[in-house]
Amino acid sequence: MNKRYSYIIILVTLLIFGCKKEQDLSNIDETIYVRHRGADMPVYLRGNANSKVIVLVVHGGPGGNGLEYRTGTWTVPLEKNYAMAYWDQRGQGMSHGKYDNISVKLVAQDMDAVVRTLKHKFGDDTKVFAYGHSWGGTVTAEYMLSNQIGYVDGWISSNGAHDMPKNNIESVKLFRKVAAEQIALRNNIDKWQEIKTWANGIDTNNITDAQSLEINQKGFEVEEWLIEDGVLNARTQGGNSGAGIFSPINPVSSNINGTLTNLLLSGEIKSTSYTDDLDKINLPLLVITGKYDFVVAPQLGNDLYSLANSANKTIAVFDKSGHSPMTHEPSKYSNLIIQFIEASR
Repeated sequence: MNKRYSYIIILVTLLIFGCKKEQDLSNIDETIYVRHRGADMPVYLRGNANSKVIVLVVHGGPGGNGLEYRTGTWTVPLEKNYAMAYWDQRGQGMSHGKYDNISVKLVAQDMDAVVRTLKHKFGDDTKVFAYGHSWGGTVTAEYMLSNQIGYVDGWISSNGAHDMPKNNIESVKLFRKVAAEQIALRNNIDKWQEIKTWANGIDTNNITDAQSLEINQKGFEVEEWLIEDGVLNARTQGGNSGAGIFSPINPVSSNINGTLTNLLLSGEIKSTSYTDDLDKINLPLLVITGKYDFVVAPQLGNDLYSLANSANKTIAVFDKSGHSPMTHEPSKYSNLIIQFIEASR
């Protein structure tokens, strides 16, 4: 392997009765570790590697983990058609090693190491599509704009946070708009009146750190009211298991890792913005957002779609979804991703 890349591949092999079983690439279930700049990061491989297509899942957070994104019905058809690579980022999930020097740029460089590792393992003819959700949209945006774009074949940005200052402003606007609509519909009037008063009291030209945190917290809170009133679809149950009790994820250490990493990155993230550079994006692009996403406002998805110079680009707004459309409208969500990959591979 080229010495200029400071990572190695550690393949974790399952041995049964001391004998190595021949691997079934049509239904892969394997964990590899990518070592890069002092961090050992697990990548959980699941699904159909015979397809020669890998979807690299760049999870949300900061502070999440890869396997929690496997949970649910939306990954079932994706794993049938492709290999899914659920990556625990530096300082998150079950990754180990150094992360006190963490930055958005370093996590994107880690992503580059993961992409190259997947290409090395499965062959240069394997297509890799980068899927970033929420904070994963920040990481994938940094990666796409870091001159490493030739190693991936498409970008799926779902509710991606590529501009946090603008996101806060747009989220406050959405709170105001939806509060007025729900009050008019007489849905949870008292609760939405509190939201309306709170949102109207925010100076969008000077949003404080405390208010930014409130925007995030209240974004998840109001989703529950919208589900209760049938505005959003209820979250689906069943499907694949992800970061459950029998998974490789230790919830205690994962939570501790994620909390520390979130704190270390919070100062940088609050000022991170890629909007002015989005016109440099020219690879196949799928943008997904939820109509009622108060955590990452739909306007960010609109900006990415309109500013990207990709010849092959699609945007989809999920009308019955919030921050995680894969849980509210899973069949539509996975079908859209499959259609995009098949048109772009």
